Amino acid sequence: MKTVLHITEAFGGGIQTALCSYAKTTNGDPIRHLLLARLRPKDDTGMAVNALFDEVHTVEGSLLNFFLAARKAVLDIQPDVIHLHSSFAGFLGRYLPKGKAKMVYTPHCYAFERRDIPEWKQDIYLRLETFGLSRIDVIAGCSERECDLAGALGAKRTIHLNNYADLDDAVSKQPLNTDSEKINVVLVGRVSPQKDPHFLLETLKSLKAYPESDKINFHWLGGGNADMEKALREAGVEVSGLIPHAQLLERFKQADLYLHTAAWEGMPLTILEAARLRVPMILRIIGATQNLHYPFLVSTPDTMAKQIVRFYQNRHHPDYQDSIEVFNREFSAEKQREALHLIYGS
Repeated sequence: MKTVLHITEAFGGGIQTALCSYAKTTNGDPIRHLLLARLRPKDDTGMAVNALFDEVHTVEGSLLNFFLAARKAVLDIQPDVIHLHSSFAGFLGRYLPKGKAKMVYTPHCYAFERRDIPEWKQDIYLRLETFGLSRIDVIAGCSERECDLAGALGAKRTIHLNNYADLDDAVSKQPLNTDSEKINVVLVGRVSPQKDPHFLLETLKSLKAYPESDKINFHWLGGGNADMEKALREAGVEVSGLIPHAQLLERFKQADLYLHTAAWEGMPLTILEAARLRVPMILRIIGATQNLHYPFLVSTPDTMAKQIVRFYQNRHHPDYQDSIEVFNREFSAEKQREALHLIYGS
């Protein structure tokens, strides 16, 4: 039996979903999943983590409190594997007592990939990732690009740990609406520079050139920056504000089309959730999506607007659902399970 201690400084959103999927896909295997997470204000932690993990420990307060709690947990538990999640936990993990444990690190999008900070700060984050890297035994990248970046930094070993959206059958089998005159287009996530609402606003400007534009309703499922929310609403986008994950999924599954506009990401779980819900997608080309071999990728707001109109005109076309089925095969629970066993050596 392997004891894996997951340590994360950021336990909202995609990281929470990813960690829960690790526990689910290896349920019944000889792996004990323990969790130490720092809780941050406004993080949605509504998923049933206590039922999924053998032990759950949470920390509030400063990063120093988080580090001290992580150190104590490692010394008390003596895990076989220490699995660090997010850049902050990855950096602090360099200072944890390791003993005989294997140290694994999943960045869930490197901090130096951020595009809302100046280049000098990106360079600092990049240099910090190389500091103490020899103590990390495996970088389990959540995308092929993350593995490539880790290799360029000098990682000992990289393994692709594919994300997987675990949704029950009742949620994941929703019929596509092909008859309504109007369609609902959704975006999901925090209203923040990372998700790049400005890209959507520019897309809406381009969309006005098409007569179909008044038959397309846009919904942003999430909340965040007040000024960005205001700009979206003024452009005619319905913004839900922060809502529980279960409620988000209920609204998500009613969508006709999903747009992904983020400027940078690791491997976006919202894309995988859309695929599991069988919601057709148009994805912006960024590092995390450029190698997906998905046919509906765009690089500019203008081309995204064109693809939205094309979908409106041809949303019954089998290419949309066929491409989703390929996506679901590539990002499956079994592939994630195999990767976890390879990473943990179990």
